[in-house]
Amino acid sequence: MGKIMKTGKVVLLLSGRYAGRKAVVVKPSDEGTSDKPFSHALVAGIDRYPRKVTKRMSKKKVQRRSAIKPFFEGGELQPCYAHQVHCRDPFR
Repeated sequence: MGKIMKTGKVVLLLSGRYAGRKAVVVKPSDEGTSDKPFSHALVAGIDRYPRKVTKRMSKKKVQRRSAIKPFFEGGELQPCYAHQVHCRDPFR
């Protein structure tokens, strides 16, 4: 069987805590492992994006609003990539 999810591909998470978020495949496992005998993948993405800032905001407020919160998911994934779908967006 060929590779379903390749490293570096952008996916859209369909269910779970990060449903609706775009993520990048970091480490695919198409054949599964000894503890998870189904295909799954470790993905990384952005949980909280930076918010809009203006000139009138203080440096401290700009710093707080510019923070990015990443997420990594790979523990409890559903079998056969059931909750991930490929996006056409390129990862750059």
